[in-house]
This record gives sequence, C-alpha cells and structure tokens, in this order.
Amino acid sequence: MPDNNKKTIIFSDFDGSFSEKDIGHRIFRYFSNGEILPLVEQWKRGEISSRECLRREAAMIHPTYDEIYEFLLDFRLADGAVEFYRTIKSLGIPFYIVSDGTDIYIDYILRKYDLGEIKYFCNIGKIENRTLSLDFIYDNDGCQRCGCCKGARINDLVGSSRSEWEVIFIGDGLSDICAVPHADIIYARGDLLEYCREHAINAKEYNDFNDILTDLKKSGHVTG
Repeated sequence: MPDNNKKTIIFSDFDGSFSEKDIGHRIFRYFSNGEILPLVEQWKRGEISSRECLRREAAMIHPTYDEIYEFLLDFRLADGAVEFYRTIKSLGIPFYIVSDGTDIYIDYILRKYDLGEIKYFCNIGKIENRTLSLDFIYDNDGCQRCGCCKGARINDLVGSSRSEWEVIFIGDGLSDICAVPHADIIYARGDLLEYCREHAINAKEYNDFNDILTDLKKSGHVTG
C-alpha cells in the first residue's frame, strides 16, 4: 500500500524499458556492423565506464541524421507505455525518463508517439560530417560508472525533499544499478532483475507497462 504521507514520483529507464528494445545499442551495433560488441562486454564486466564505452562506440559509426531516423522507423515504445503515461499524468503523478542513451533517438521516438512533453535526462548527441560526438552534460555526484547517472538524476529531483516522496523506478539493465538505492519500489526485468536477485534486493518483475499499471492500481498507487 502507498504511504499516504508521501507523494508518488516515477522514474523510468528508456532503452528496453519505456521502449520495447534497447534502441541505442541497436544503433551502434547496426552502424558498426557489430564491431561494438567487445566494448559492450568490457562495460558489462566493469572494465570501462559508460562514458568510455559510448565514446568509443560513437567513433566506430558514421551515419547521417536521416540514416538514423530511417533506422528508427522499426522501433516502438513498450506495450502499455503510452496508456501508462497518460494514466499517471491524469492523476498528477510526476514521471521522468532517465537514460544513459542519447537525445537523438529518445526525442525522435517520444515525438513519434506525441509524447514530446515527457521530461527526460540523457546524454547529448550531435552529428556533423558523419561524425557522432557525445556530450555528457550532467554532474554525476562522483559516479565513475555512468554517462548520465540515474541515481544522481533522481537525487537531483527529490534529494532535498526525499522524505516527502515515494520513488518508483522502472528498468531492465545494468545501467540502472545506480538508481536502485534511491528507489522505494523497483520494477525490473532482464539484467536488472538478475542483479536485484543476486543482491537480495526486492524488485517486482514485469513484462511490459500493462503489468506495472495493473500492479500500481492493485497497490493503490494509481486509482481509477
């Protein structure tokens, strides 16, 4: 049951969570002909940071904006994501996307679904002369793992008034680990779910946003 003395706030990862698939990874894999895969494995083992991994991935690809946008035509948001957002918006529950991906595709996909109003935090990408450069614009509170640290972004928004909020986080991957200590309720799948189980962290398994909305209604966090 929700804590009636607290307000609910929801944060979601984008790639593989709010979106059906990990779009950022697929962009780098497709335009590099798979050459980025060893880098991803290094990152998963903790041998390199997200920033190093992303910078090296970016150096391997040479697309134009139009080529990326054409590639994005095959991607969609996760099942139930649009209804989920519109439901919680109607109830006045704050919702933010926190991502270690880039704005190039996040903005495109959100606008494709007429959800350009959603506030998101991520790294910034720019393409000039078929060269992708990345700008890591956020201070990560000392985190050396992430490009845009999700835990730091949550802390930025609720840290000074943390006792007033019940924080819900939705994720699916290892880039979500830093958000876990900041969340009261965690919805997880994929690598994040495995991580939570390995570390005895309470997390609710989900398949899509229909599952999450149903559970939040059952728990009383969402009414109507």
